[in-house]
Amino acid sequence: MLSAESPYRGWPGKPRLGLGDQLALGFFWFPSNVLWTGLLLIVLPARVLQLVGSRQATGVLSWTSVVGVLVAIVATPLAGVLSDRWRSRWGRRRPQMVIGVLASLPFLAAVAYARSVPLFLVGLVGIQLFNNVGQAAYQGLIPDLVAPAQRGEASGFMALYNQAGVIAGGLLAAFLPATGFTGGVTLLLLLGLAVTWAFVREPSSLEEPRRPWPEELRGFFRWGETYRDFWWVFATRFLVMIGLYVLEQYLYYYLKFVLGMAQPDQTVFLLLLVLSATALVAALGAGLLSDRLGRRRFLVAVAGALQGACALIFTFSHGLGPIYAAAAVFGLGYGAYQAVDWALVVDTLPGGSPARDMGIWGASTTGPQLVALLAGGLLARFALPSLGVAQAYRLLFALTALFFALGSALVWQVRRVA
Repeated sequence: MLSAESPYRGWPGKPRLGLGDQLALGFFWFPSNVLWTGLLLIVLPARVLQLVGSRQATGVLSWTSVVGVLVAIVATPLAGVLSDRWRSRWGRRRPQMVIGVLASLPFLAAVAYARSVPLFLVGLVGIQLFNNVGQAAYQGLIPDLVAPAQRGEASGFMALYNQAGVIAGGLLAAFLPATGFTGGVTLLLLLGLAVTWAFVREPSSLEEPRRPWPEELRGFFRWGETYRDFWWVFATRFLVMIGLYVLEQYLYYYLKFVLGMAQPDQTVFLLLLVLSATALVAALGAGLLSDRLGRRRFLVAVAGALQGACALIFTFSHGLGPIYAAAAVFGLGYGAYQAVDWALVVDTLPGGSPARDMGIWGASTTGPQLVALLAGGLLARFALPSLGVAQAYRLLFALTALFFALGSALVWQVRRVA
């Protein structure tokens, strides 16, 4: 059972967390990443292809996903505010997680069984809404429970579970039909919820004060010197994640239309396996190293630049060999980045409303999906007719290196570091 401090009054000091504590605290990242990896990389592109055919697939995938991402951008910070204000004997994070997970399950089934684009869109929007209701609450647990000296370690476990989720999500989506994938994800989400409820202890929040809703919403976005570093971390992650989501969202179509693969599903999984294996190696080590050295900015910058260099290989490659090599090296940068960047943003939180602030920061992850999808829509509208499919996708992937480079350089604007 976790025994650590949260922002609640009267909660004792934050003791050092043991291995079991860290494993329990980070576990919910695993089913969450199984869900989104399988959906984004394989299930959604494949389902859209089934519904509308290859001529309309890029455009329909882009605009339907844009709607879902817009819902997530709005829902996540509002759900974070709700979690910060939650009053119950079980704390303020876990009860909201229960609601978010259970409410998302029918919409997950709708995506798998939809026979029309409107029903597919309803399912996607519902998943984005309720998954982020639960996820926004969950993101408040590390700021609540982890002392500054162990934030890198906790973030390393988070990244470790992320990569394990990537492998499992790719495996389920590549080798099971959409209906089988949703069934497996449902069981994993319920398991993650059970582990968090049983082994992550929160104090009662019944006696905690809270501000009236109008006052809460008036102060929703915070600015000024106190939040300066937070917004710089937000901006740098936003740029890096644009590059990542372009690669992720359109990898399936890149393999199909540029390299000419008839059935890319299993190749997508194998690339994910290679990437995630090296990311697993880097994730926990980078988090622990950042705790020991206190040089989070340097590690974030190097990891982002490494991802950008590997992304360039997609622009010039004409075969799978270089792509596999790039995936292996990319994974090292990706695993290190995910671990250390999370610790860096927790370092910059002013305190008081951690779930709200982490919900706002979550837009640095969901917002780039929107930019990536809009890029795909522009690709379908303008570049494909003039350049052809192969050259248009090469151009799109080349632009990702620019976003990785900008995000890596601007992290040096962050002043307050661990």
